Amino acid sequence: MFKSGFALTTDDHLAAGQFNQIPIVAWEDGEIINYRGVIEKQDAHTVTINSMHYVKTACEFKVR
Repeated sequence: MFKSGFALTTDDHLAAGQFNQIPIVAWEDGEIINYRGVIEKQDAHTVTINSMHYVKTACEFKVR
């Protein structure tokens, strides 16, 4: 579906990543803050990966 390095920039991208259990890398300020995990849930402001909550506006999510 998504290729490695593809940025999940919309709620639809994140929902598709969650549905397909795609491994995700979370970035903040140019640094990796979560190297491998799948999206457990998302809401209007956060994404949960490996039981950690990440703010959508502060982080970038890419396919591993």
